[in-house]
Amino acid sequence: MYDAQADSINVDDIATDATNRIVLRRIRSNEKMIDDDGCEISKDLYIQNEHDDDGEECVDYVPESAYDMGWLGYFIGNSDRIEDLHLSAFTPTSDASVTEVLEPFFKGLSGNKSITTLDFGSMDLLGGRVFSMMGRFFENSCSLANLKIHRCHLGDDGWHLLALAIGSSKNKSLRIVSLKNNNISDEGMVDIITSLSMHPRLEQIDLSGNRLNKNGCMTLSIFLRCSATDLWDLDLGDNEINDEGIDALVPTLKNCNHLESLGFTGNHSITSRGWQHLASILEAPNSSLTRFGMSHSNNLDDEIISALTKSLVKNCRLRNLYIGEILPSTSKLLAFSKLLCDKSSINSTYLSNHALNYLEHMNISRGHSLQHLLTLNRRNDKKEVAMIKILKYHNDFDMVPFFEWEFKVLPLIIDWFERASSINMPYFIIINVKRTFEPNIGPRKLSSIYQFVRGMPLLYVETRIRKEFEDIKALESQMEEEQFLMRQEQLMLDLKLQRLRQRKQSVKDHKESLLEKLAR
Repeated sequence: MYDAQADSINVDDIATDATNRIVLRRIRSNEKMIDDDGCEISKDLYIQNEHDDDGEECVDYVPESAYDMGWLGYFIGNSDRIEDLHLSAFTPTSDASVTEVLEPFFKGLSGNKSITTLDFGSMDLLGGRVFSMMGRFFENSCSLANLKIHRCHLGDDGWHLLALAIGSSKNKSLRIVSLKNNNISDEGMVDIITSLSMHPRLEQIDLSGNRLNKNGCMTLSIFLRCSATDLWDLDLGDNEINDEGIDALVPTLKNCNHLESLGFTGNHSITSRGWQHLASILEAPNSSLTRFGMSHSNNLDDEIISALTKSLVKNCRLRNLYIGEILPSTSKLLAFSKLLCDKSSINSTYLSNHALNYLEHMNISRGHSLQHLLTLNRRNDKKEVAMIKILKYHNDFDMVPFFEWEFKVLPLIIDWFERASSINMPYFIIINVKRTFEPNIGPRKLSSIYQFVRGMPLLYVETRIRKEFEDIKALESQMEEEQFLMRQEQLMLDLKLQRLRQRKQSVKDHKESLLEKLAR
């Protein structure tokens, strides 16, 4: 019907809404949509309950009936201009049901090959039948890279139809899949994750707000290990993951060096043991995670925080940590403060974590030292960050540990202070007043040199005597070992000599015996 009438149909006979008519004409003409300034209008099309604007540049459509939606789908199916298609919850303005409106529309657009983003929001997807209607679209589309389904009703079997649609793709073009807040069962997640494994170029997956559990986690573990080699963003928040699910995922996550962002917030079935096990993935030497989310509830106890900060001691990649909208206790603040700046020694401060710079939604007072440390860690030059921390939290430099280096260390100390003097120092908030940190580098440099020069003669002698004493002890130990070896060798020689004498005597006795026999 549509092919036969496409050339003669009048858009004014299709839709009654003026803005709808504008949209239909533009899509039907399949030409670039240019505004008054000569710029191309957005290639997005929004199908929703009401228009956002009333003007020539509108690209939103309000469904009227099955008739106009059938033509809209047909025009989209024959267009190569529409790239992003967004469908939000709507109610047809006619007496037609949602099914009657959607079916001709989706069947019509199935021939489209230009759509890159397909976005469903708060939609009744007719128990998943929408995906059956779009079977040809999913199978043949070579452009679809972004599939979003948020807060939609899929019914009891809708997830199975969705999995079939995703798996039917011939072109494997998907890059982003977001299935947020659809309440999909664990069984459904198994099917969907299995279908996603057929798309090897996936980069971002959001499965939050569903019912992912043990079986789904086991399937996901296999998927991450075998298929998702390009995946860098994975969100598993607000599911039903428990400790068993964590146990299934952790061994694989420790080796996912392509993941940069990982979220587990809102999984309330995970116990303290599970959170600690999950935190261990941050210890992996090949971890590429820059953002990590653990929980938005107040169930991260001190043991979890201790395990988390311990796992981050040598982690130099993680920038953003989400542990929830909680009022942090003194122990939590101290744990993170020590992680970012261990003040026990200059070396400990130098080896502290200089990467973590956001504790997202953690309520830290503006003037707290932890907030200053997080802000300081946002600097790109991490050597510079370490310098500032050392200057801020160590007033006196203990030069004694450097005496064994003798005078070789003095130029290094001077050079260190010279480089520190060129740093743009940060400000700190003290009693709601910004104050620039003044490290007093000149006097501290002179003090360190004086301490070194003053202490060097005596301690140099002590150091040399101690070293010579240790050398003597080592030499004595070596000599004792050599003497022992010599005694052992002497015993072996004596034993060999004794055996030679015995053999010589035996030969002599035998010779005499033979002579006696000849004499007879």
